[in-house]
Amino acid sequence: MKIIANPRAGHKRGARAIRELLLLLEAKGIKPELFETRYPGHATELAQRLAEKGEPRIIVFGGDGTISEVVNATVNTGIELGIISVGTGNDLARSLDLPYNQPEEALEVVLTGGPIKIDVGWEQERCFISTLGLGFPAVIAQEVNKMKYLKGSPAFFIATYKAINHLRATPVKITLDDATLTVNCTSVLIQNTRFCGGGLLMAPAARMDDGLFDVVVVNDIGKVDLMLNFPKIYSGRHLEHPKFSLYRTRSIRIDTPINLSKMFDGDIYGQTPVNAKVLRGAATIIGPSILRR
Repeated sequence: MKIIANPRAGHKRGARAIRELLLLLEAKGIKPELFETRYPGHATELAQRLAEKGEPRIIVFGGDGTISEVVNATVNTGIELGIISVGTGNDLARSLDLPYNQPEEALEVVLTGGPIKIDVGWEQERCFISTLGLGFPAVIAQEVNKMKYLKGSPAFFIATYKAINHLRATPVKITLDDATLTVNCTSVLIQNTRFCGGGLLMAPAARMDDGLFDVVVVNDIGKVDLMLNFPKIYSGRHLEHPKFSLYRTRSIRIDTPINLSKMFDGDIYGQTPVNAKVLRGAATIIGPSILRR
């Protein structure tokens, strides 16, 4: 068993959880080969080496960012990825109904489950498994990454509160499969998963096997209006608000008059423009039988 593990996942709680995982495996008589990540992008490098050696299955221990890095190296290879999600957001695990922040339960799925094909977002040579965000989501992600102790929904809520003064509307041109929009918006979230931001039900009907992005555009909403309606995102009721719009598309291009940072699964990489498409069934995840029906 080959494991790529991020000891800094979940704001440095990962190291302790790795020790717990190794004890669980030892109790089952399994001696894994452990590869710990040491810097951003290291998980991709480690996964590339394992892929070149023909490794058929890799266990990923970390958060959405670590999982995303491994997917970047294994997309369209057929390599099966076991997910032990112990990060801050865990939005992939939430969206696939996999255990998260529960290493023992997640390990059981890895040991007893089978392959599930899922879609992956592809944007100018980089994959994303959950969300590509522009505008306010990128500011929030930067705040979350500064935190040392909080994770999950509390981390993202507090980060939103801290970042609210940076809420700005920007004119953007959005080109979808069958439409072109010019809107003044604060946020664009290209969703492959239902969840983002550690439990925000941003795209309630999103599926990871339909070949489509669910794109949520937040128009020029005010700071007070956003904070008052923020709790509704946890139940998906935010889409009832006139400032939130939802579109479905196989591909999307976004052009902006000023450079905006791009947030890939919680990490910042590059700036606009965005030119993304769905790679259907490009990643293989190990999941329980109920997900393979």
